[in-house]
Amino acid sequence: MNRLRKILLLLAGAIFFSFFWQTSHAETKDLESLARAKAHHKNPGFINPWLPEENPAGLLRLLKWRFSTNLFKEEKKTRPVFQTFKPDVKKILGGGDSVTYLGHGTLWIRLLGVNILTDPIFEDITFFFRRFAPFPLPPEELPPMQVVLISHSHLDHLDTDSIRRLGSTPLYLVPLGYRDWFKDVLPGAKIVELDWFETHTHEGVTYRLLPTQHWSKRTPFDTNRRLWGSWLIEAGNRKVYYAGDSSYFLGFAEYGEKFGPIDAALLPIAAYEPRWFMSAYHMNPDEAVRAFQDLRADYFIPQQWGVFDLTDEPMDAPPGTTGRPQEKPACPRSAPPSSITAKPGASPRAGDSHLSCLRSSRKK
Repeated sequence: MNRLRKILLLLAGAIFFSFFWQTSHAETKDLESLARAKAHHKNPGFINPWLPEENPAGLLRLLKWRFSTNLFKEEKKTRPVFQTFKPDVKKILGGGDSVTYLGHGTLWIRLLGVNILTDPIFEDITFFFRRFAPFPLPPEELPPMQVVLISHSHLDHLDTDSIRRLGSTPLYLVPLGYRDWFKDVLPGAKIVELDWFETHTHEGVTYRLLPTQHWSKRTPFDTNRRLWGSWLIEAGNRKVYYAGDSSYFLGFAEYGEKFGPIDAALLPIAAYEPRWFMSAYHMNPDEAVRAFQDLRADYFIPQQWGVFDLTDEPMDAPPGTTGRPQEKPACPRSAPPSSITAKPGASPRAGDSHLSCLRSSRKK
């Protein structure tokens, strides 16, 4: 009887501790404190510790989505045509700081003369997910990249062929859990793995990995085994934030408070319908505007639209429904509005880099 009582007490204690741990972490609003406490670490893998439960795209939910009615079915019968622009590489290299949208999550960021590429994908994702807008120039015409940033492991953000084409020259900055993948795909690659809120400085530019509300998966057997995140890039008095993929969540306000103001926020605006399926891990255009405002950013550069048809919404819907933020510090009249909807290959530049006027015109 005493033995049974001890077992019951142990079980009750374990249940209470588990409930207390989950409740206390879910109620914690400071993501940096959660990260320092390694609350996002799970054996094996990682979680979003502020969520009451994880709900990634399991097989049953995926099948429910694929067999449900697409409310945009009629609109999607007409395929939009997206015009791409070949970036003037020579002009960009001869100018100041800049951000060039190359399509989907691939952006060429140039700060202090350092060339940085995010989530490179040059061709189709797979046979089933083909590009509707081509990569705007032969990848070989891009200048050598000093740094390549990876946000997470999904196939549309970590592409094997694109990584191999870039080769082992760049430094690859990645979240935790990617070293073995690179060892198999690109032996000899220079890899630095970071945990949330950790930083790495290379050639005068500092890269900080920050949490996003997302997940990771490449095979049926590795869900959330690798970490995901976003990147805050700091060079001199410049700050550029690349979100990768994320739902709208409390992190953006925290980053704006701790690291803002930010020069440019590169935020996803596509792959958001249906909301019952996508909202936990993908923001819609209106939420992207809220994230931009939370971040206290001067420029909003939408990304991840117009290249791959991944979800229910029409491909041309995101830029049409992205509100243009108001009451933001503006550059001189020759500069663009705060919200820039760049087509693939377009750089947010008009002769001089648009980023070049941000600090001088920012209200103190």
